Amino acid sequence: MADHPKLAPRSTEDIENQMLVDKAECKISVNVVDFYHNNRMVVIETQEINETGKVIYSRFKLHLSLLELHAPVLANFLTQALESVEGTEENPVILPFTTREFTCFLDWIHDREWRPFKIMEESLVDLLRVSSTLKADDGISYAVSGLESLRLPSARMLQLVGDFHHLPEVHCWVGPAVKDLIQRPLGEITNSEAQQIAAAYPTIARTRENIQRLLTQVSQRSFALKLADKDQQEEADLCLTHKECQKAWKLVWRENIGYLLLDFQKPLTYRELLELLQNTDFPKVNPSCKARMLNWLSRKTDYPGMKELVEEAVASIEDIYHVPRRGPAPENPKV
Repeated sequence: MADHPKLAPRSTEDIENQMLVDKAECKISVNVVDFYHNNRMVVIETQEINETGKVIYSRFKLHLSLLELHAPVLANFLTQALESVEGTEENPVILPFTTREFTCFLDWIHDREWRPFKIMEESLVDLLRVSSTLKADDGISYAVSGLESLRLPSARMLQLVGDFHHLPEVHCWVGPAVKDLIQRPLGEITNSEAQQIAAAYPTIARTRENIQRLLTQVSQRSFALKLADKDQQEEADLCLTHKECQKAWKLVWRENIGYLLLDFQKPLTYRELLELLQNTDFPKVNPSCKARMLNWLSRKTDYPGMKELVEEAVASIEDIYHVPRRGPAPENPKV
């Protein structure tokens, strides 16, 4: 058996760069000659500066057929570059991404059952950044869907809206994130979260103050015990001492209900208030009066004025992050 020639040792950097090149090449067995025709291969280079200030170069050798499928805008640009004698080993095309970001994009392109793309925050954000720059719609949709599935903290979602506000796909993250944050006591928002939502923090704090003021008013005023709706007038007549019911209702509210709305660390939500009223004993209130009152309250979805406060906060933060305002829902066409 003939002796194999000994290969010269390679540096770690050479090995790592070769691994990236090998990883980026598409090993497709169908129509191999056409896929690997020389004028369809392109060399891409990424450049980044490490912690020591050293410039790190990495090269990727790709076939345009992959990019035509997943990133047609980039493929068209590279096709023109090849015609200008760019995208070769001697004159690679330099893209404005870090090696990690572009490698992540290639990992998504090469997503296979035996080597699936990693659904992690870092990889999805990298994919979203590259895809948005390259206008790769499938990559944008995949990254947005993946980030939503991770159920990231609301502060982080708002930060991502700020980073990618030019993408309509992330605009719907603002409302749920703001509603969650304004329900949390400011003391529970960590320094890291406060930094993530630095631009929106004053609006969230101001909204929290307005909510506390609203709940204070509700706790002091209570809800007036309804006599009856018009369609229930006959049943209401059965309560001949309704003024006594009203007094008893206000007394129980003052002693057992109102102060819970003043717990600003965790104030009662409207749903929790309804459950509490249902389970609280009102000994001197006619049961039919209480039932009618609970029925009236259950038709509401939140405290009076709460919806307006939340909508104002969401709209304000949408402006901060340059998210276009949503117009009114279109009217149904007349038949």
